[in-house]
Amino acid sequence: MAAAETAPAETAAAETRDLTSPDGPLPEESRFSATGERLIFDNVPWKDWETAGVEAVQAALDKDNQVITRSRSDVLRFLHLAVSLRNDGVSGDSYTEEDVAKTVELLLQSRAWKEERQPTWTPKLRHAWKNMIFMMAGRDKKRRPVGVIRPTAEERDLWAGSYDDMNRCILALVDDQICSSFIPGVAEQAVFIVDLENVGLTDIPSLVPSLKVLIAELTDNYTGRGGTYYVVNAGWTLSAAVNTVMMFAQPETRNKVQVFRGTLSGYAEELFDLAALPKEFGGEAELGCLAEIPETQESGEKAA
Repeated sequence: MAAAETAPAETAAAETRDLTSPDGPLPEESRFSATGERLIFDNVPWKDWETAGVEAVQAALDKDNQVITRSRSDVLRFLHLAVSLRNDGVSGDSYTEEDVAKTVELLLQSRAWKEERQPTWTPKLRHAWKNMIFMMAGRDKKRRPVGVIRPTAEERDLWAGSYDDMNRCILALVDDQICSSFIPGVAEQAVFIVDLENVGLTDIPSLVPSLKVLIAELTDNYTGRGGTYYVVNAGWTLSAAVNTVMMFAQPETRNKVQVFRGTLSGYAEELFDLAALPKEFGGEAELGCLAEIPETQESGEKAA
């Protein structure tokens, strides 16, 4: 996958034009990801097998007295994931009892994961990273919410050497702000801008494994996970390092990551409204930060 000078590859997910928009509905062939997964819209009629499958999953959960606080669209996304796991990575046009059982397993695993992780996403931790992990004020031209990951030189002591806290803050941002501003029901349609300007070659050995863990956790637990990751200001050396790592990733993951040696440059206007995109990435807006988070938020940290 080339960096900067070549056009960004098509993302794994199709364009997310809302059916109620002036542009009209998506054509049927555009409602599938590159791997054949049907993109799940709340306002697109479900196929009969999808409706039946979600009802079968809910019945299985009810039978075991399991309560899952997920929307029906989330359950459908997990059902498609279960189907793809037995179908060489491609979602099909029917489901089996095995798929229902696997969907229940995935949902319960995700619930347990969140119950364990969420208490660590404290306001104190997120405030420490407020200038490095936050939501961009605007969206991209496909109306997708945009998260910014931007380690700073001034706060290097926070992130250099260990990225566990960075991952916690990113997961919290997805769980809280990105999912709440998410286009309802659409799989893999958040965007992340990952700015490596202050990351050096010596940081790669600890950074790359951490990012692999992060992408896996986002993929397994959130429909608001990243559909596209724009890695900017990577320079020649980091671009080569990231692209080398991505050679060994799954094809769908490779399609999500676009590496730029500098800013988004000539692609900024194609991908974003320049008035909303921060200057640091090739736009015209001021760089933001994370808004204040109440200490009584359900992350588990209580006010002193």
